[in-house]
Amino acid sequence: MRRRKKIFSKNMIEVTDYQSPKIYSRGKTRQKRKLPTPEEMKRNNERNAESKLRMLIDNNFSPGDYYLTLTYREQPTWEQAKKDIRNFIRRLGDRYKVKNKALKYIYVAEGANRIHFHLLINKVFEIYPEDMDRLWPYGYFEQKIYQGKAEDAIRMASYFVKEIQSDEKAAVFKRRWTSSKNLIKPKEKVETLPSTDWAKDIKVPNGYYLDKDSLYEGINMTGYPFRVYRLIKLRDKRIRYKNG
Repeated sequence: MRRRKKIFSKNMIEVTDYQSPKIYSRGKTRQKRKLPTPEEMKRNNERNAESKLRMLIDNNFSPGDYYLTLTYREQPTWEQAKKDIRNFIRRLGDRYKVKNKALKYIYVAEGANRIHFHLLINKVFEIYPEDMDRLWPYGYFEQKIYQGKAEDAIRMASYFVKEIQSDEKAAVFKRRWTSSKNLIKPKEKVETLPSTDWAKDIKVPNGYYLDKDSLYEGINMTGYPFRVYRLIKLRDKRIRYKNG
């Protein structure tokens, strides 16, 4: 029995076609089950983390939101950096509360030689340099506008996840990224397909296109075939930014 799991965000649908181990095609045998190598497990964990992150980004952030990079005048310890970013989030969150708005954020800590942070935050009001001097008094900042395309979420998630995790950093920042608890999780749907055979062609629904770079087929750890791919919503060329 073939099944299809779909995960929906604002601009993407991630699809996994897989064979149910309960019922398999007559006349076919699954491949021998094998234990994954450490490298295979690492790549699989990275793919899963990247998929989860890009869907969270795409589902919660829009054109006109802020993409910030926070750096230091003097190199801190990882423990101090964690305190600093928490203070930044607290100060920023207080400003959102004054306007009766909730802060949404995702950030990642980076830096083999120089510690810094990359953040995505929802834009509620304009943030000026003098504001950042008070919010982030530890060094410097760079502020960009998040474009809000599916391709931006894909690229950003890949960049965030591929950051090297040193033992010292991992002891302090135990997760690959940190996010606010108010993010909207993507919806999931599992379908049971009538055919036990793999479809030769992928049917792309109206209004979407197939991201061919996302297409991947293989054999899972239980010995059954699977296929994953991503559908991206076609964009309206008219881009509307918040507050402008």
